[in-house]
Amino acid sequence: MWMADLWCDKQKQLPKGAIIAPVILASDKTCLSQFQGDKSAWPVYLSIGKSGKLSCFTSDSQSLASYRLFHHCISLLLQPLIAAGQDGVEMVCANSMVCQIYLILVAYVADFPEQCLVACCKENHCPKCLVVADERGNPLSSPMQDPQLIKEILEK
Repeated sequence: MWMADLWCDKQKQLPKGAIIAPVILASDKTCLSQFQGDKSAWPVYLSIGKSGKLSCFTSDSQSLASYRLFHHCISLLLQPLIAAGQDGVEMVCANSMVCQIYLILVAYVADFPEQCLVACCKENHCPKCLVVADERGNPLSSPMQDPQLIKEILEK
């Protein structure tokens, strides 16, 4: 992460009080098909290095601040996709013709901790419904999480 001279030289070029935020990209080919093995994808991961802690917040409010920061960043990243879904974008198709394409998000693949982060719930709670912890796994009908309430909490 620390690139010594390059980093130092770049920092000296910035205005007083400005800080470098290094961007880290990573990718790793993954197999999408267990049986035929002929389908692959290359997910790209983007991260900000040297992000540090949210030390400007009290320890009680850091968790909510990190949820808000995550959701704000995701909303910024998805803005171009939302616009492309509403307005469409011109793309060259396989037949070499230019077509108006409307993109839609069809999946958000996440493990349980990420599902909880996206749903704004603690990891010991269900990200989809309001079942209490000691009743998880039992066949019962629990009310679902309220997305509007979660949105209001994030916007506070």
